[in-house]
Amino acid sequence: MLKYFFITLTIWFVLTMPLVAQSIETQVEILRQNMLNPNITALNLILSPDLVYGHSNGHLEDKATFIDNLTNGNYDFTEISCTDQSIKLSKHIAVVRHTLKAKTNDKGIPAEINLKILLVWKKEGKTWQLWERQSAKIVPH
Repeated sequence: MLKYFFITLTIWFVLTMPLVAQSIETQVEILRQNMLNPNITALNLILSPDLVYGHSNGHLEDKATFIDNLTNGNYDFTEISCTDQSIKLSKHIAVVRHTLKAKTNDKGIPAEINLKILLVWKKEGKTWQLWERQSAKIVPH
């Protein structure tokens, strides 16, 4: 009997994994869109209250500071593309890695960034929320 339970559980897990990965991809896209055009309501839904948002220079922000910087013009993304994305899942945690290329106009100063990003998403109830984010500069070889 226990053997059949584990077989059923394994089959369920294999069948639901693509749906979970798709849900995570959707959340990443919502985050990208809200970095381009910040919406406080949407950001509050997808960002964990415990968010730690790490920048490539080592600076860390909490949720309130990150949202404030997106909405007050300190961060002004004009273009963002994410490539080479991978997702690893484990129960209620998803780890997403990708390359982020963006054009910014932070405080009126145009720039281009090219970063490796690590996102850790945590399932809270029925919603995946961004729990941790860290970036690293891509150093040319």
